[in-house]
Amino acid sequence: MIGELIIELKGQAPSVRVLPDGRTETSEQGSGSVLDLEATWIAMTLSTPRSNGVVLGEGNGILTTADGDVVMVRKIGIGWLTGTGRKASRRGVFFHTTQSQKFGRLNKVVGMYEFESDEQGNWTAKIWEWI
Repeated sequence: MIGELIIELKGQAPSVRVLPDGRTETSEQGSGSVLDLEATWIAMTLSTPRSNGVVLGEGNGILTTADGDVVMVRKIGIGWLTGTGRKASRRGVFFHTTQSQKFGRLNKVVGMYEFESDEQGNWTAKIWEWI
């Protein structure tokens, strides 16, 4: 069952690199909130195209707050193009690891995410607690 909205982010994917095997490596940077506290986000996603037009993506990210709290994220999901350029939708899961007492509950939470990007690589993401 989907629970509380725990993370909300928006940002840009400033670079995409095509690897020799056809996979792509995309960097992300942005900001938003984690458990209602402001945070910045940096991440990398490695995407593997599949024969049915779906892309399997996996990556790592770091959420940081102004107070120095850090949440490490492992993400896995699927995506598909929804228009021209880099316009796409993705769905998947987040796994969180943190030493922060403020965000400690995230160590036991699987997050379900929705990610939407436009033609230029601007994106928004919402992550809900899966309970």
